[in-house]
Amino acid sequence: MSKILGLLLAVFLLLPMSSSEGARVVVAPTEQLPQVILREQLIQQATIGIEDYLQTGGETRRHTIEEINTPAGLRLPQGRITYRTTLPNGVRLGKGTQVNVDVLLNGSKYATMRCLMRVRAFDQMVTANKQLIQGTEITAQDLRIDEREYKGENWTYFTDIKQVIGKVARRGIGQGEIITSRNIQNPVIIHSGDLIDLSAVVNGIRVTTQGKALENGREGEYINVKNLSSNKVVRGKVIDKNNVEISR
Repeated sequence: MSKILGLLLAVFLLLPMSSSEGARVVVAPTEQLPQVILREQLIQQATIGIEDYLQTGGETRRHTIEEINTPAGLRLPQGRITYRTTLPNGVRLGKGTQVNVDVLLNGSKYATMRCLMRVRAFDQMVTANKQLIQGTEITAQDLRIDEREYKGENWTYFTDIKQVIGKVARRGIGQGEIITSRNIQNPVIIHSGDLIDLSAVVNGIRVTTQGKALENGREGEYINVKNLSSNKVVRGKVIDKNNVEISR
């Protein structure tokens, strides 16, 4: 039995090993279609198209481009080959980005080859140097700068520690977590019961009177305030710790 197993193992080791690269279809020329565009040429054109798109859009972050799925190649008749690329859905960071590579023969479109690429963007981001408790006012010692990937999420990250100092953790933030517009907020600068200056612009003239805050407020937030001159409750925007502005 051991001799049979040994023989089978020897035969197995002599067999050619397959790989994803080796398993790809190789497009060879024919007498009627003597020119061949290889898969690698399509990847190159798709990469050029993405780079042009990013440069036009002002993208300056470090990024990488890798192939996900590309046609094996294309046979063509004799003629001058040129290329034109389009990104119908733009660049989708961290996800599949479709690049249409138009193959032109003597200036006319011969075929469109659809390539699926992955674009990853990286930036120097402010992250938590230690675990931050909800409600904690953030100091410089709580922060550090790390290079992280941005995947196109619907939040704003920060590249300067000074942008975050003095903010408050909206929730618990883990060590190493990216600081974003979703997990921090401005501190409360007006508290319910505070006397403040309540102002509004009427006919181009700014009018100011005394008011009383009826709820806590952060810079940029809208809160209810009682106008002490009229005893009316109005809603205004927190400008700073002493001022609330009514929009008319």
